[in-house]
Amino acid sequence: MKALVFVAGTAIGVTATIAMAGSRMAAMRRQACTDSLTGVANRAGLHRMWPGLAPIAPVIAMLDLDGFKPVNDTYGHAAGDTVLATVAARLQARVAGGVVARLGGDEFALVLPGPMRRAYTLAVLAAAEVALSIEVAEDVAVTVTASIGLAPAVDGDLAQVLAAADAAMYRAKTSRSGIAVYDPRLDDHTSPLADPRPVVRVRDLPHRIDLIERVAR
Repeated sequence: MKALVFVAGTAIGVTATIAMAGSRMAAMRRQACTDSLTGVANRAGLHRMWPGLAPIAPVIAMLDLDGFKPVNDTYGHAAGDTVLATVAARLQARVAGGVVARLGGDEFALVLPGPMRRAYTLAVLAAAEVALSIEVAEDVAVTVTASIGLAPAVDGDLAQVLAAADAAMYRAKTSRSGIAVYDPRLDDHTSPLADPRPVVRVRDLPHRIDLIERVAR
């Protein structure tokens, strides 16, 4: 009887150990797919989620912050981290139902529900949220804006749609338009030199909804 009790106890102990190990592995996988600074998905996390997102043919928005480097240079990396964390939280709140991922540095990817007209409007509103002032220290607030490129995920290839959205984002930045939709005739993935500061600030775009909707059709 004692031997049976010992064996049963050992079996229970092994089962508990296996369950604990499985829980730890799951936690490690979640950690590996999450950006430690902002809490949103990282590039690996986006790739992990993509098979479940691709079938709904979403729109990918690539978002790059304008004016972020001066924040780091002037107020330090802690201030820059505050900006990134705040922007990530604002994006998550604005694109509820979508996915926010930080790909690295000050570059984010948003997986937005289609069609393009709806995604474009969401991108405009997200850019307006980014442009709100951010307190980085006592009595110190900074403002950054965003350049955004949009591309439809028509073929389900994440790498391809990210590249297309990135090319559109670069055109938005260099043409100073704020937001651009991928156009293969214009976005050939080259990098011409241009002034990266938008003349039309994205914070002003929500006040031009009539123009936004016409462009997004």
